[in-house]
Amino acid sequence: MIDEQKRAQLVEWVYEAGRLALSFRTALGVQSKADGSLVTAADRAVEAYLRPLLLELQPGVVWGEEQGFAGDEDEPLWLIDPIDGTSNFAFGQPLWGVSVGLRMGGKLVLGAVYLPELDEMYAAHLGGGATCNGGPLPMLDTSPTQPSDLIGYGDVDTYHAFRKVYPGKMRHNGAFVIEAMFMASGRLRAMTSSRACLYDAAGSFVILTELGAKYWTLDGQEFDPATSPVPGLMPPLIASAPGVFDLSRLGKILPNLSGA
Repeated sequence: MIDEQKRAQLVEWVYEAGRLALSFRTALGVQSKADGSLVTAADRAVEAYLRPLLLELQPGVVWGEEQGFAGDEDEPLWLIDPIDGTSNFAFGQPLWGVSVGLRMGGKLVLGAVYLPELDEMYAAHLGGGATCNGGPLPMLDTSPTQPSDLIGYGDVDTYHAFRKVYPGKMRHNGAFVIEAMFMASGRLRAMTSSRACLYDAAGSFVILTELGAKYWTLDGQEFDPATSPVPGLMPPLIASAPGVFDLSRLGKILPNLSGA
């Protein structure tokens, strides 16, 4: 059972993980992975710190970005992105965060995201609401997008497709957790994601769902993030409150994305 006590313990550990990451600012140890993305000594240290603690809080298995996944995905599954936005972190930008989520019983039930350089701690558990730095967050705005609204886009192709159909200004911050938590805090009205794994997003999904967010694939089909492949990539997604986008117009987006 997930309750306030487990949520509070997770928040404490994710906060400490963020402070640990900050301690590597002067000794980043940056390396390139096989896929060309960056990894730092901080990524590895944060995941190593969190793994045993999370399994103490809720026994099961872990899928982390740096140490991977092994085990039965039907068991309680901890999902860790030790530093989402590693390139931002490595180049001294403040837009990165530590993300932890828990999938159990086929649902995403607990999540925490800490943005250390903004000192913003977001947390939620299923049915328990969402908070930032301990204070309750309001539900997401369900009114339609306006030309002045800010929308987080995962890639420029999706932006160019959307701008032909929907109003709003593009923002791209280089980290799923930044765009998701900016949406949670009202800085963005909605977001899209083009290439993400569940470990990138699980903590954010718990928080956004508690605030009324829904998720759709680009063909307008509602998507349950808890069904994402483990391991593997999620499909390109839209995240927003219902009513923000007129979903009947999504059919006009796919031809734009395919170049037709």
